[in-house]
Amino acid sequence: MPDGLVIVGLTVICLAVVTVFSPAGFHDKAFLYVIIEPGLTFSEIAGRFGDIGLVKNEPVFLVIGRAFGIEHKAKAGRYRFRSTADMAEVLKTLYRGATYREHVIVRPGKTIRAVAEVLRREAEVDSAAFVTLARDSAFVSRLGVPSTTAEGFLFPDTYDIEWQEEPGTVISRMVRRFFRIFDDSLEARAGKMGMTVTEAVTMASIVEKEAMLDSERPRISAVFHNRLERGMKLQADPTVRYALEKWSGRVLYKDLKVNSPFNTYVKYGLPPRPICNPGLPSLVAALFPLPGSRDVYFVAQGDGSHFFSESVGEHNRAKARYRRYLETSSMKNRETEDAAQVAE
Repeated sequence: MPDGLVIVGLTVICLAVVTVFSPAGFHDKAFLYVIIEPGLTFSEIAGRFGDIGLVKNEPVFLVIGRAFGIEHKAKAGRYRFRSTADMAEVLKTLYRGATYREHVIVRPGKTIRAVAEVLRREAEVDSAAFVTLARDSAFVSRLGVPSTTAEGFLFPDTYDIEWQEEPGTVISRMVRRFFRIFDDSLEARAGKMGMTVTEAVTMASIVEKEAMLDSERPRISAVFHNRLERGMKLQADPTVRYALEKWSGRVLYKDLKVNSPFNTYVKYGLPPRPICNPGLPSLVAALFPLPGSRDVYFVAQGDGSHFFSESVGEHNRAKARYRRYLETSSMKNRETEDAAQVAE
């Protein structure tokens, strides 16, 4: 081979090596994200990386990607790279199909619709499809859920979710997590208390919505168990909110009259199914209410805690104190607003 051709060949190889292993350069953000939609050609994928500066030489990227079969392995999804990543790292990540999983926190007490919104916001999961599937009795039955919807069985936890992951896959994972937590021992406890799994989860969901302090969950649970044993209505505001899908603002007297199987001010017993997805502390509290408690009433005290009572007289006095607290708080808020306006 003539010396001139050798020199040219070595030059091309050196340029390719430098191109592949040179960092893309510094950016304002520590990480860069690239979304690859289904159906993109490898040339279009190269363009995506070129647009944000992670690939400086698209022809070289295409040659290497095709030579190693990477163009057939790169799957759709969301990828995350450090802003200083080089082409070799990009190619390796695409070869492995290592899409980035969002760490999504689903907190206790959220309804199906609220869980769907979290997933949409954090990982662009189709929220409408999620809600539809989670309320599909045939689908949730195949997952082993002993209810007509997945409400109550989408266990609150931190999940690694693929970008735009299939809603059915996410629901299945959350339900499996529920049954790992609500194991045979808790199911046996429910049976010992004369409750089905769905009834136990329904009780837990009410406790979840009523309690703000973990220390009070067993005592709140005891109130509702005592009411059931005495043939009293549960009269739990969260069940009315669930019936009306009204999760903000005050519950009004007219709200308490809504004709719904979930309205425990009108109907006796537990609602037909859970009203939210409770966490483990509420599940345990539902099955292990405070021993020896005779409380049948509780009312908020304004600081997240509640005042519990055994008689209607005590309860009425506690409600009066709470009303005075609300009035005082309202007056203080108005005074603060007036002072702020004067200061302006």
